[in-house]
Amino acid sequence: MQKYKTVFLPLLIALLVTITLYTTIKWWGFLVIFPWIGFSISVGIFLRLKLKGKKRLIGRKIAILMILPCLLFFVPIVNNENFQLEGVVLIVLVGFFSKGFIHYAIAKIFGPLIWRRGFCGYGCWTAAVLDWLPVKNKHNNIPRSYRNLRFIMLFLSLSIPIYLIFVLSYNPWTDFVNKQELKWMFISNGLYYLIAIPLAFILSDKRAFCKYACPVSLVMTPASKIGLLKIKPNLDNDCIGCKACNNNCPMGVDVMSFMKQNKAISDTECILCSDCSIVCPTNKIR
Repeated sequence: MQKYKTVFLPLLIALLVTITLYTTIKWWGFLVIFPWIGFSISVGIFLRLKLKGKKRLIGRKIAILMILPCLLFFVPIVNNENFQLEGVVLIVLVGFFSKGFIHYAIAKIFGPLIWRRGFCGYGCWTAAVLDWLPVKNKHNNIPRSYRNLRFIMLFLSLSIPIYLIFVLSYNPWTDFVNKQELKWMFISNGLYYLIAIPLAFILSDKRAFCKYACPVSLVMTPASKIGLLKIKPNLDNDCIGCKACNNNCPMGVDVMSFMKQNKAISDTECILCSDCSIVCPTNKIR
Protein backbone atom coordinates (compact mmCIF):
# COMPACT_ATOMS: atom_id res chain seq x y z
CA MET A 1 0.00 0.00 0.00
CA GLN A 2 2.96 2.33 0.54
CA LYS A 3 3.56 2.87 -3.16
CA TYR A 4 -0.09 3.73 -3.77
CA LYS A 5 0.08 6.79 -1.53
CA THR A 6 1.33 8.85 -4.47
CA VAL A 7 -1.91 8.06 -6.30
CA PHE A 8 -3.89 10.42 -4.10
CA LEU A 9 -1.42 13.32 -4.16
CA PRO A 10 -2.64 14.95 -7.43
CA LEU A 11 -6.24 14.78 -6.24
CA LEU A 12 -5.36 16.34 -2.88
CA ILE A 13 -3.43 19.16 -4.55
CA ALA A 14 -6.32 19.72 -6.97
CA LEU A 15 -8.78 19.98 -4.08
CA LEU A 16 -6.55 22.54 -2.37
CA VAL A 17 -6.41 24.62 -5.57
CA THR A 18 -10.19 24.27 -5.91
CA ILE A 19 -10.84 25.59 -2.42
CA THR A 20 -8.43 28.47 -2.88
CA LEU A 21 -9.86 29.61 -6.21
CA TYR A 22 -13.51 29.05 -5.32
CA THR A 23 -13.28 31.02 -2.08
CA THR A 24 -11.50 33.93 -3.80
CA ILE A 25 -13.20 34.08 -7.21
CA LYS A 26 -16.54 32.39 -6.44
CA TRP A 27 -17.00 30.60 -9.76
CA TRP A 28 -18.72 27.22 -9.50
CA GLY A 29 -16.75 25.82 -12.44
CA PHE A 30 -13.67 25.46 -10.26
CA LEU A 31 -15.58 22.81 -8.30
CA VAL A 32 -15.58 20.70 -11.46
CA ILE A 33 -12.35 21.54 -13.27
CA PHE A 34 -9.60 20.91 -10.75
CA PRO A 35 -11.14 17.91 -8.95
CA TRP A 36 -11.56 16.25 -12.35
CA ILE A 37 -8.00 17.08 -13.39
CA GLY A 38 -6.64 15.77 -10.10
CA PHE A 39 -8.76 12.64 -10.33
CA SER A 40 -7.64 12.00 -13.93
CA ILE A 41 -3.97 12.26 -13.03
CA SER A 42 -4.52 10.01 -10.02
CA VAL A 43 -6.10 7.43 -12.34
CA GLY A 44 -3.07 7.64 -14.61
CA ILE A 45 -0.66 7.13 -11.72
CA PHE A 46 -2.72 4.20 -10.43
CA LEU A 47 -2.56 2.49 -13.83
CA ARG A 48 1.18 3.01 -13.95
CA LEU A 49 1.54 1.30 -10.62
CA LYS A 50 -0.90 -1.48 -11.41
CA LEU A 51 0.11 -2.45 -14.94
CA LYS A 52 3.30 -4.27 -15.88
CA GLY A 53 6.12 -3.49 -18.31
CA LYS A 54 5.54 -1.06 -21.14
CA LYS A 55 1.79 -1.31 -20.60
CA ARG A 56 2.38 1.19 -17.81
CA LEU A 57 2.97 3.86 -20.48
CA ILE A 58 -0.75 3.94 -21.15
CA GLY A 59 -1.45 5.43 -17.72
CA ARG A 60 -0.48 8.99 -18.61
CA LYS A 61 -2.12 8.75 -22.04
CA ILE A 62 -5.42 7.85 -20.40
CA ALA A 63 -5.03 10.66 -17.86
CA ILE A 64 -4.44 13.35 -20.47
CA LEU A 65 -7.29 12.00 -22.60
CA MET A 66 -9.64 12.19 -19.59
CA ILE A 67 -8.64 15.82 -19.04
CA LEU A 68 -9.21 16.80 -22.69
CA PRO A 69 -13.04 17.26 -22.59
CA CYS A 70 -12.80 19.28 -19.38
CA LEU A 71 -10.47 21.93 -20.82
CA LEU A 72 -11.43 21.79 -24.49
CA PHE A 73 -15.22 21.61 -24.11
CA PHE A 74 -16.57 22.02 -20.56
CA VAL A 75 -14.92 25.29 -19.54
CA PRO A 76 -15.06 27.08 -22.91
CA ILE A 77 -18.71 26.13 -23.51
CA VAL A 78 -19.97 26.74 -19.96
CA ASN A 79 -18.20 30.07 -19.65
CA ASN A 80 -18.08 31.01 -23.36
CA GLU A 81 -14.33 31.60 -23.26
CA ASN A 82 -11.30 31.08 -25.43
CA PHE A 83 -8.30 29.35 -23.80
CA GLN A 84 -6.11 29.56 -26.88
CA LEU A 85 -3.11 31.90 -26.79
CA GLU A 86 -4.50 34.30 -29.40
CA GLY A 87 -7.75 34.77 -27.51
CA VAL A 88 -6.04 35.31 -24.17
CA VAL A 89 -3.74 37.96 -25.64
CA LEU A 90 -6.74 39.67 -27.20
CA ILE A 91 -8.53 40.16 -23.87
CA VAL A 92 -5.39 41.01 -21.89
CA LEU A 93 -4.59 43.82 -24.34
CA VAL A 94 -7.84 45.54 -23.30
CA GLY A 95 -7.43 44.81 -19.60
CA PHE A 96 -9.95 41.98 -19.28
CA PHE A 97 -8.47 39.33 -17.02
CA SER A 98 -11.08 36.59 -17.26
CA LYS A 99 -10.90 32.88 -16.52
CA GLY A 100 -9.05 32.35 -19.78
CA PHE A 101 -6.24 34.44 -18.34
CA ILE A 102 -6.46 32.56 -15.03
CA HIS A 103 -6.02 29.29 -16.93
CA TYR A 104 -2.93 30.66 -18.65
CA ALA A 105 -1.51 32.04 -15.43
CA ILE A 106 -1.92 28.76 -13.56
CA ALA A 107 -1.06 26.28 -16.30
CA LYS A 108 1.50 28.09 -18.42
CA ILE A 109 2.99 31.17 -16.77
CA PHE A 110 3.34 30.67 -13.02
CA GLY A 111 2.53 26.97 -12.74
CA PRO A 112 5.73 25.94 -14.57
CA LEU A 113 7.67 27.47 -11.67
CA ILE A 114 6.58 24.32 -9.85
CA TRP A 115 5.75 21.62 -12.41
CA ARG A 116 7.72 23.03 -15.36
CA ARG A 117 6.29 21.64 -18.66
CA GLY A 118 4.00 19.24 -16.82
CA PHE A 119 0.98 20.76 -18.54
CA CYS A 120 2.31 19.44 -21.85
CA GLY A 121 2.52 15.97 -20.37
CA TYR A 122 -0.81 15.85 -18.59
CA GLY A 123 -3.09 18.74 -19.56
CA CYS A 124 -2.65 19.73 -23.21
CA TRP A 125 -5.78 18.92 -25.21
CA THR A 126 -3.86 18.96 -28.49
CA ALA A 127 -1.22 16.51 -27.24
CA ALA A 128 -3.98 14.33 -25.77
CA VAL A 129 -4.95 13.42 -29.34
CA LEU A 130 -1.40 13.26 -30.66
CA ASP A 131 -0.31 10.74 -28.03
CA TRP A 132 -2.88 8.23 -29.38
CA LEU A 133 -1.98 8.52 -33.06
CA PRO A 134 -0.93 5.25 -34.76
CA VAL A 135 2.55 6.64 -35.39
CA LYS A 136 5.73 4.91 -34.36
CA ASN A 137 8.36 7.46 -33.46
CA LYS A 138 11.46 6.88 -35.58
CA HIS A 139 13.73 9.48 -33.95
CA ASN A 140 14.84 10.83 -37.33
CA ASN A 141 17.51 13.08 -35.79
CA ILE A 142 16.08 16.39 -36.95
CA PRO A 143 18.49 19.10 -35.70
CA ARG A 144 17.38 20.59 -32.42
CA SER A 145 17.83 24.06 -33.88
CA TYR A 146 14.70 23.43 -35.97
CA ARG A 147 12.70 23.84 -32.78
CA ASN A 148 13.30 27.56 -33.14
CA LEU A 149 10.57 27.48 -35.79
CA ARG A 150 8.19 27.78 -32.85
CA PHE A 151 9.22 31.42 -32.54
CA ILE A 152 7.55 32.08 -35.89
CA MET A 153 4.32 30.55 -34.61
CA LEU A 154 4.59 32.55 -31.39
CA PHE A 155 5.12 35.74 -33.39
CA LEU A 156 2.00 35.01 -35.46
CA SER A 157 -0.07 34.17 -32.39
CA LEU A 158 0.89 37.46 -30.74
CA SER A 159 0.68 39.53 -33.93
CA ILE A 160 -2.88 38.58 -34.85
CA PRO A 161 -4.58 40.17 -31.81
CA ILE A 162 -2.18 43.12 -31.81
CA TYR A 163 -2.93 43.78 -35.50
CA LEU A 164 -6.67 43.46 -34.97
CA ILE A 165 -6.79 45.94 -32.12
CA PHE A 166 -4.19 48.55 -33.07
CA VAL A 167 -4.45 48.46 -36.87
CA LEU A 168 -8.00 47.37 -37.65
CA SER A 169 -9.49 49.00 -34.51
CA TYR A 170 -11.16 45.73 -33.54
CA ASN A 171 -13.07 46.13 -30.27
CA PRO A 172 -12.94 42.93 -28.17
CA TRP A 173 -15.53 44.30 -25.75
CA THR A 174 -18.22 44.57 -28.40
CA ASP A 175 -17.13 41.93 -30.91
CA PHE A 176 -15.31 39.22 -28.95
CA VAL A 177 -15.99 38.97 -25.21
CA ASN A 178 -18.94 36.61 -24.64
CA LYS A 179 -19.76 36.77 -28.35
CA GLN A 180 -17.06 35.29 -30.59
CA GLU A 181 -14.73 33.73 -28.01
CA LEU A 182 -16.04 30.18 -28.36
CA LYS A 183 -15.87 30.38 -32.14
CA TRP A 184 -12.25 31.53 -31.95
CA MET A 185 -11.45 28.75 -29.50
CA PHE A 186 -12.56 25.94 -31.78
CA ILE A 187 -11.31 27.48 -35.01
CA SER A 188 -7.81 28.16 -33.66
CA ASN A 189 -7.58 24.79 -31.97
CA GLY A 190 -8.85 23.15 -35.15
CA LEU A 191 -5.96 24.80 -37.00
CA TYR A 192 -3.56 23.36 -34.42
CA TYR A 193 -4.90 19.87 -35.11
CA LEU A 194 -4.76 20.42 -38.87
CA ILE A 195 -1.05 21.17 -38.53
CA ALA A 196 -0.18 18.73 -35.76
CA ILE A 197 -1.73 15.50 -37.02
CA PRO A 198 -0.27 15.54 -40.58
CA LEU A 199 3.08 16.68 -39.16
CA ALA A 200 3.16 13.67 -36.86
CA PHE A 201 2.77 11.28 -39.81
CA ILE A 202 5.14 13.20 -42.09
CA LEU A 203 7.97 13.27 -39.54
CA SER A 204 7.09 9.94 -37.88
CA ASP A 205 6.91 11.73 -34.56
CA LYS A 206 3.70 12.03 -32.56
CA ARG A 207 4.82 15.21 -30.86
CA ALA A 208 6.47 16.88 -33.86
CA PHE A 209 4.04 19.79 -33.48
CA CYS A 210 5.06 20.25 -29.84
CA LYS A 211 8.71 20.38 -30.82
CA TYR A 212 8.61 22.47 -34.00
CA ALA A 213 5.38 24.45 -34.16
CA CYS A 214 3.67 24.93 -30.78
CA PRO A 215 3.95 28.56 -29.60
CA VAL A 216 2.64 27.75 -26.12
CA SER A 217 5.72 25.70 -25.29
CA LEU A 218 7.78 28.89 -25.55
CA VAL A 219 5.46 30.66 -23.13
CA MET A 220 6.28 28.02 -20.52
CA THR A 221 10.02 27.88 -21.18
CA PRO A 222 11.21 30.82 -18.99
CA ALA A 223 9.55 29.51 -15.82
CA SER A 224 10.47 25.92 -16.72
CA LYS A 225 14.15 26.80 -16.55
CA ILE A 226 13.86 27.25 -12.81
CA GLY A 227 10.89 24.96 -12.15
CA LEU A 228 11.05 22.81 -9.02
CA LEU A 229 9.88 19.39 -10.18
CA LYS A 230 12.44 17.40 -12.13
CA ILE A 231 13.00 13.78 -13.04
CA LYS A 232 16.02 12.66 -11.05
CA PRO A 233 18.56 9.83 -11.13
CA ASN A 234 18.55 7.03 -8.60
CA LEU A 235 22.05 7.34 -7.20
CA ASP A 236 21.99 3.73 -5.97
CA ASN A 237 21.77 2.35 -9.51
CA ASP A 238 23.97 2.70 -12.59
CA CYS A 239 23.13 3.71 -16.15
CA ILE A 240 24.12 0.96 -18.59
CA GLY A 241 23.86 3.17 -21.68
CA CYS A 242 21.08 1.18 -23.35
CA LYS A 243 19.34 4.38 -24.59
CA ALA A 244 15.90 3.00 -23.76
CA CYS A 245 15.11 6.31 -22.08
CA ASN A 246 16.14 8.38 -25.10
CA ASN A 247 14.32 6.09 -27.52
CA ASN A 248 11.06 6.40 -25.59
CA CYS A 249 11.16 10.09 -24.69
CA PRO A 250 8.28 11.73 -26.61
CA MET A 251 10.09 15.07 -26.58
CA GLY A 252 13.49 13.84 -27.74
CA VAL A 253 15.32 14.81 -24.55
CA ASP A 254 18.77 13.30 -24.14
CA VAL A 255 17.78 11.67 -20.86
CA MET A 256 20.74 9.30 -20.82
CA SER A 257 23.28 12.13 -20.67
CA PHE A 258 21.68 13.43 -17.48
CA MET A 259 21.59 9.95 -15.95
CA LYS A 260 25.22 9.30 -16.85
CA GLN A 261 26.15 12.46 -14.98
CA ASN A 262 23.79 11.67 -12.09
CA LYS A 263 21.95 14.94 -12.68
CA ALA A 264 18.27 15.80 -12.64
CA ILE A 265 16.77 16.46 -16.08
CA SER A 266 16.91 20.25 -16.50
CA ASP A 267 16.07 20.31 -20.22
CA THR A 268 13.07 22.62 -20.68
CA GLU A 269 11.67 20.20 -23.27
CA CYS A 270 11.00 17.65 -20.50
CA ILE A 271 7.24 17.31 -19.94
CA LEU A 272 7.53 15.20 -16.76
CA CYS A 273 5.81 12.28 -18.46
CA SER A 274 8.18 9.82 -16.70
CA ASP A 275 8.08 7.44 -19.67
CA CYS A 276 11.84 7.20 -19.33
CA SER A 277 11.59 5.85 -15.80
CA ILE A 278 9.15 3.16 -16.92
CA VAL A 279 11.37 1.76 -19.67
CA CYS A 280 14.67 2.02 -17.76
CA PRO A 281 15.85 -1.58 -17.13
CA THR A 282 18.00 -0.66 -14.11
CA ASN A 283 15.56 1.69 -12.34
CA LYS A 284 18.12 4.44 -12.67
CA ILE A 285 15.43 7.07 -13.28
CA ARG A 286 12.91 8.11 -10.66
